[in-house]
Amino acid sequence: MPAYDYRCRTCDASFEIRRSLRESVPAGGVTCPAGHAETSRVFSAVAVSRGAAAPAMAAPSGGGGACCGGGCCG
Repeated sequence: MPAYDYRCRTCDASFEIRRSLRESVPAGGVTCPAGHAETSRVFSAVAVSRGAAAPAMAAPSGGGGACCGGGCCG
């Protein structure tokens, strides 16, 4: 479920709301935790990764080779 970041224009509080993509914004808008209705959605950059960092590739052994480290290029 995605999280949406908001900031209150009245008290400057930052907060997030989690709701499904199918759910729309309530008719009265989003209120801050203090009850103020003057809020705006904050867009921020998101870093995306695919799990753990990719392992470093080992240097080919056997030296001198193109595609396979020299083992097949006699």
